[in-house]
Amino acid sequence: MNECRNCAAKELKNLGFIAEVAPFFLKRVLNLDFKLAPTRHPVKLFFRNLGFVSAAFQKIYAKSVLSEMQVCTSCLFIQTTHPFSEEAIGNLYADYRSDSYNRERILYEPEYAAIAAHVGASAKEIRTRKTGLTQWLKAKLDQKAHFSMLDFGGANGIFLPDLPGEKYVFDISEVQPAEQVTRVKDESELGSYSYVQLAHVLEHVPFPRALTLKAASFLQPSGYLYIEVPQELSDGAIERLANNETARLAVHEHINQYCLRSVNALMKSVGLSVVAAESELVDLGWNKGTIVRALGRRN
Repeated sequence: MNECRNCAAKELKNLGFIAEVAPFFLKRVLNLDFKLAPTRHPVKLFFRNLGFVSAAFQKIYAKSVLSEMQVCTSCLFIQTTHPFSEEAIGNLYADYRSDSYNRERILYEPEYAAIAAHVGASAKEIRTRKTGLTQWLKAKLDQKAHFSMLDFGGANGIFLPDLPGEKYVFDISEVQPAEQVTRVKDESELGSYSYVQLAHVLEHVPFPRALTLKAASFLQPSGYLYIEVPQELSDGAIERLANNETARLAVHEHINQYCLRSVNALMKSVGLSVVAAESELVDLGWNKGTIVRALGRRN
C-alpha cells in the first residue's frame, strides 16, 4: 500500500527491513516457527544433542525474521510496509491474556512469566490509568444529561473513566465485563454514544485509521473520541528514522509506532476537532513508559 494507514497521506519513506518479528508473533499470526532445519547428519545431530553447544551456536550465529517498515513523513507514523491481514492478526488475540495465551507466550518468552499476571490487570495499573484518565477528562468534557460511554475494543471495559453515565464495552474477547459495564456482543447492536474510547488498541491493528473511522461513527453529534496509545520511540528517534538514520524496531503485539504528531494527525484525518492532546510518562508497576492521549470532538 502506498498510503499512510494512520492519516491517509501519500508521503511515505521506506525504511527497509529493520523490524525484528518476535517468534511468538510469528507463530500466532503466520503459523511459522524459527528453528534449526531438521537433519539426519550424525555430526550435526551429535552437537545439537549437546544442549549447551546448540544454545551457544544459536546465540553466536543467530538470525532474525525481519519486517520491512515505512514512516509517514507527514505525521511521523511508522507502519509495516505490507499490512498483515485482519484475520491473521485476529489469531494473536483470540484468547488474549487468558491462561492459554500466557502459557504459549511463556514458551517463546520465558521472561514473560514474571509479568503475565500483572499486564492489564494489576491494581496499580488499573488505578493509575483510570485515575489519570478521569482527572484529565473532567475539565475537558461537556457532560450533559444521559451521558454514555463506549470502550471500543477494551476487553472488559475496566479502563473507562470514573464519570457518571452509562458504560458499555465492545470487544471480540469473551472476558466478563467489569462491574457496572454492559457488554455489547455484536457490532450491529451498537448505538450512538456521548464518548467513545480507543485505549491501547490502535497500535495492534493493521488499519488504525479505518478502525478510528468506525469507532467515530458511533459518536453522537458533538460526541467525544478519546485515543490512547503507547509511544515506544522518542520523538528524536522517529525524526532520525525519517532523516535516513537506521534503528532497530520490533514487531510484536504492537505493529504500529505512534507519537503526539501522528495521533493529532489521525484525529484530524477522520474529521474530528482536537480538544486536547499530550504525552505523559506513566508507572504501571510492572512497566514504566510514555503514553500519548488525545481527545477529539465531532463537529
